[in-house]
Amino acid sequence: MDNVLPHVTKVENAANILQLTFDNGAVRYLKSHYARDLVKSFQGKTGKGHHKLLMTTGTDIWLGSQAPINADGTVVLNGNDVYTPYELWHESKTSLE
Repeated sequence: MDNVLPHVTKVENAANILQLTFDNGAVRYLKSHYARDLVKSFQGKTGKGHHKLLMTTGTDIWLGSQAPINADGTVVLNGNDVYTPYELWHESKTSLE
């Protein structure tokens, strides 16, 4: 059984949706951590701790965000938001839902 995950070769950020191109040719989509936390902030008690996002403006949403791909396959969005290869492959979707 092969446990090697596909490697991201290109990352594009559009309004907190990451478009990921993998070395196996797959193109997949992943909500940024900021977008996921923002959705949680509207979920009452389960959003506790995320409500502060309603009072700030996220700089991660802009097109052209910095998203280098490290040698180990991690992606770092805007210098501090880390996405692991596992998360990039297993939590991304094949279409925007």
